[in-house]
Amino acid sequence: MKIGIVTYVKCDNYGAELQAFALQWKLNSLGYDAEVINLEKRDIDMKRNPDVIKGAILQRIRKEGAIKAFVSVLRKVFEVRKRIVAEKKYASQIKNKHRLFEDFFETKVKHSLKYYSLEEISSTKELPYDVYIAGSDQIWNYIHTDRLDVYFLLFANKFKAKKISYAASVSVYDIPEKWRGIYKKYFENIDVLSVRELHGADLVKKYSSKTAEVVLDPTFLLNREDWLREVAVTPETDDDYLLVYTLSGSLHIRQMALEIAKKKNLKVYNIKSNYVPEPDDGVKHFYEIGPAEWVGLWSRAKFVVTDSFHGTAFSINFNVPFVTLVNPNSMMNSRVLSILKITGLENRIVYDTKEDCGKTHNLEVDFGPVNEIVGEWKTKSLLFLQKALEG
Repeated sequence: MKIGIVTYVKCDNYGAELQAFALQWKLNSLGYDAEVINLEKRDIDMKRNPDVIKGAILQRIRKEGAIKAFVSVLRKVFEVRKRIVAEKKYASQIKNKHRLFEDFFETKVKHSLKYYSLEEISSTKELPYDVYIAGSDQIWNYIHTDRLDVYFLLFANKFKAKKISYAASVSVYDIPEKWRGIYKKYFENIDVLSVRELHGADLVKKYSSKTAEVVLDPTFLLNREDWLREVAVTPETDDDYLLVYTLSGSLHIRQMALEIAKKKNLKVYNIKSNYVPEPDDGVKHFYEIGPAEWVGLWSRAKFVVTDSFHGTAFSINFNVPFVTLVNPNSMMNSRVLSILKITGLENRIVYDTKEDCGKTHNLEVDFGPVNEIVGEWKTKSLLFLQKALEG
């Protein structure tokens, strides 16, 4: 049985690359012949998706009021313009980082020798797989994913192959009316369904005749020792440090991290999501690092402040005390809220507001009961995979 995995790869996102590695590695360690299909990752041009922009603005107006919403949207516009300018100015640094992701994919992820564009995989009449798995991450999110039909495995129908999803994520709270008929068709195209979020299972049930099992993100299928042995490049440092990893560019996250680090007598290490030089503020910044170095930084951290799903997931899996910032205006909080609910760690949530970030928060985490829950869910998730493949 040869398994082809369809998911995000080579998109310079740590979580995406690591979940792709994890699923193929676990399947192969269980004795299957699995590889990730070397597939184009193409983002949707937001100009083609005005409903998303409109929805984000209306959400802010409802939560913040018109004036604060206007200021918030204006700030986002300036951030986008600043990023476009910076992408040209720091092109060499961006290229260096991208090369690290490509190297990781080539050396660590078992993948197809042939590269496929989204159009090519839809039209090809020859693929060597008996089973297809739609893997994890936000592959089913209409906001980000171009050619949803590919990630729902419609191209595999002509091969009469089995179609499985493992921990796929819709991510959003609801599916707009104009998309519901499409999602019904796509959900029902999958033979054996699983999703990553509790709310994702609700959406499958609500908008199709199918049901979906909730399973763990693939990164949980490896334990800390697996990650250290197979992937991690640990930093050469004697520092005890607090690790910051933010994708949102929160205005409050850095100050909160500095205050926690001071209380716990820790240095501050920051994994940058952009390329602009930082002020000399005593924080050690990392930009040109690949997925292996990212995992290594997690393995040595004494505390984590993050707003990322996979930042939260690795903190749980590595038993590193953490807080997770949640944007109260986001339409895509179900990812992180789901894993925190499953693991009983909802007290780690800090809402990304000046008031909530300024509060005194419990900095300790009892990972004993958490590890028991994760163990039970890991067993359940692996059982789903084996039954889906062999049933």
